[in-house]
Amino acid sequence: MNKFFTLFIFLLLNTFLIGNSFAGDSTCIKDADGKIITVSGNSTTPVSTIESGATDACNDTPDAYQLGFHMMALCSSDPSELDFSSCQYMLEPTDTAVSHTITFPASGSLPIPPFEILPNTYPYMVAIISNKLGIKHTVETTNTTTGVSSSSGTACWTTNAGPSGVANDEEDTPHGTTISGSTQMLTCGAIADAAPVFSYEIINNLSNGDCDRDNNSSVDTYASSGDKQSMGAVGNGNGFGSLLQSNTDFATDCEDADRLLWTIQLTNPLEVKPTSSFVLNMRTVDAVSVDFSGSSDTNIMKMGADPIQSFLEVIN
Repeated sequence: MNKFFTLFIFLLLNTFLIGNSFAGDSTCIKDADGKIITVSGNSTTPVSTIESGATDACNDTPDAYQLGFHMMALCSSDPSELDFSSCQYMLEPTDTAVSHTITFPASGSLPIPPFEILPNTYPYMVAIISNKLGIKHTVETTNTTTGVSSSSGTACWTTNAGPSGVANDEEDTPHGTTISGSTQMLTCGAIADAAPVFSYEIINNLSNGDCDRDNNSSVDTYASSGDKQSMGAVGNGNGFGSLLQSNTDFATDCEDADRLLWTIQLTNPLEVKPTSSFVLNMRTVDAVSVDFSGSSDTNIMKMGADPIQSFLEVIN
């Protein structure tokens, strides 16, 4: 079942979208009771997805997803190279991120100041968000799973705030030092004992998947424009991501990446009129990666923050 997370802001509205992950192929396969189907005993591939078959990770819908906004806008020209001269701001650039937590099935509004958008046709949406993303989540499994300190059971929940890094290595970042990839971040036991907290992951690499500069010379430098990557089709257009060290400067490596610039070239440009109102729908299906160890054991490692989807509806 698709779950949509909707915020209503009357008169004018904000939006953003990161990543290109869509529900379906990578989703954890579950039984009729909603438990992730796992193999019994030690395995390098304890779970399954439609796309990958037996594997060591699958995607689920998180109980809560936390993120911070530094800027949101609609633009008439491409802003992906930090040229915001054509943009109309829904949230003016700010160094202090506006934090928001998405939980199903809640709705509400972001705590942002009033704003106006001039009537026009806008073919681009853009946002700057913190590259530190939070996940609070509990899963149940069909067989016993092992968490931190050899805790075990058929329920596992986030208990280590981290942060971890997207490449599972230790790096000094603006958000703190990421923990070792061998650190387990979940406790397992009985579902009645579940007490999840927010666990954080830092997205500080887009192209190489590795931030270990000391041991892998092939990733000593980012791609140009903050490791800029085309994310392809993202549901309502084509997405482009870059890492930033500030609202006006691209990041140069994993240790100065503080935020993420996300641009969508819209398939259908948005037409804003003087009387327009807006609705923002946030969808977090498959927005958490349930990561097992990949070794021949029953260990579960962490809940990784994966992309969410957002769709802006202009009501004229």
